[in-house]
Amino acid sequence: MKKQLKTRQLFFLMSTIGVMSITTNAWASGYQLWEQDGASIGNYHAGRAAEAADASTAYYNPAGLVLIKNQQLVVGADPILTSFKYDGTVAVNTLGNIPLSTKAQGGAFNLVPDAHYAAPLMDNLVFGLSVVAPYGLKTDYGTDSPLRYTSTLTSLYVIDVAPALGFAINDKFSVGIGLDAEHAKAQFGLVATAFTPVEDTNSTSKASSNALGFHAGLLYQLSNQTRFGLNYQSKVTHHMKDGDSDFSGPLANNLAGGTQSSDDFSTDVILPAMTTLSAFHNFNPRWDIMGTVAYTQWSSVDQIVLENVAGIQDGQSSNDITVVIPENYRNTWNFSVGGNYHVNQQWLFRAGLGYDETPTNNNDRDTQLPDQDRVALALGGHYQATRSLGFDLGWTHYFVLHHSEASIDNTQTVGDQVTTTDGDVKDSADIFGLQIKWDIT
Repeated sequence: MKKQLKTRQLFFLMSTIGVMSITTNAWASGYQLWEQDGASIGNYHAGRAAEAADASTAYYNPAGLVLIKNQQLVVGADPILTSFKYDGTVAVNTLGNIPLSTKAQGGAFNLVPDAHYAAPLMDNLVFGLSVVAPYGLKTDYGTDSPLRYTSTLTSLYVIDVAPALGFAINDKFSVGIGLDAEHAKAQFGLVATAFTPVEDTNSTSKASSNALGFHAGLLYQLSNQTRFGLNYQSKVTHHMKDGDSDFSGPLANNLAGGTQSSDDFSTDVILPAMTTLSAFHNFNPRWDIMGTVAYTQWSSVDQIVLENVAGIQDGQSSNDITVVIPENYRNTWNFSVGGNYHVNQQWLFRAGLGYDETPTNNNDRDTQLPDQDRVALALGGHYQATRSLGFDLGWTHYFVLHHSEASIDNTQTVGDQVTTTDGDVKDSADIFGLQIKWDIT
């Protein structure tokens, strides 16, 4: 009875964290996030599909669940500080196409929580449940610079509730599969104008949707010290319909002002498929080494189409404007290596290094997603306070080695307004990981 009560309390806590996660967003390669737990931030997710150090393997590779021998709850929160510094010009046809010099900062503070639960059902079968944010984006340049005519607030929130099962075929091989039940919410914002900034009119379009996907994995244990993991995350397409598009200000309603609204805004958001291969090796009681290679099929994202946007087309108010944003993303690789140093039974230190390719290109890159290739440096640690309670702290810094800025030479058409941006964005981020692991014995 006591064990059943604990299980119910854990599911209640997982559900609560799931509701919290809807309000989170972050920054990564494209709009992909690597931060689905707090501990792995300390070695930049190296070995994520093979290490199976805690219940978060339910999402990274459900086959690793067979290594969890008792009920376990993992709760994490990842504070993220991003910086997007645009330096260049903005030209708007309705303002005479005169290049306006501008500098703008689009970064922000974000928080990404996560939670994972694992419970053995039989000796060779383990149940897992994860609540994570696998994709997210937020750039907010505000309304104080001319960049507002191409982008104000752009955001994507994705929350994934993922039950999973891991099954041991024998002492070498295990398999796992999980369902990804996702809720996604997107927002696109800019400012429209005509002749003078006094006529600035805000355009905000937003929609949400639910969609299903899956993830499946294999784990091969060469020995007690060495294992390899392979995980596949399926592509998920969110068909966002029946959203809202508001055009508010002097230009709305054929220059009568007020708010002009469309309640039929729609767009598709594609979350691409990803394949992850990881290795983990324990050299001795002191040292572990691990690595990961991940391949993301970003080429499925060729353009973003916004339909039934409220604004001005052909000189008249319209609620059915179609906006086409070319992306032409390319498939990308992500590499990471890391290590653990076990000081004693209480303390463990982590470190990691990684390289993350951007799916964007110099012809289509825009201010909404000013992405570029980056290098990651990570440090972290674990403290085992009691037999059942442990704490993790991690830090990853993203920076660029080969070039310092992402070039943007982009033209965007929204109804009658054509905006051209010509400049560079210098970006960086610091990601912190906080986690509590509770083993329920």
